[in-house]
Amino acid sequence: MFSKLFRSCKGESISSSDQLKQALETLEKKEIVLQKKISIEAERAKEFTKSRNKEAVMQCIKRKKYYEGQLGQLGSFQMRIHDQEKKQTLVKMASSKNS
Repeated sequence: MFSKLFRSCKGESISSSDQLKQALETLEKKEIVLQKKISIEAERAKEFTKSRNKEAVMQCIKRKKYYEGQLGQLGSFQMRIHDQEKKQTLVKMASSKNS
């Protein structure tokens, strides 16, 4: 997944900090979509519970758990990107002190 996020066009030269910002924006958008999907599945499960359709409820719950797992993975990707940003700022600060 990281390779898709950090890939840029061959003609463009984007700084690594810009790439990290773009990747974070993409992950945040995906996070919003997953949160919407989770809430939709929860609502569908409630509706199926009212109509006593046990099998459909279980399918909704499974999809909801899957989306929650995906959301957790996105969170860990975001943490990695934030760590990389911190490392870049530390390197910039260290290089500016040495100059």
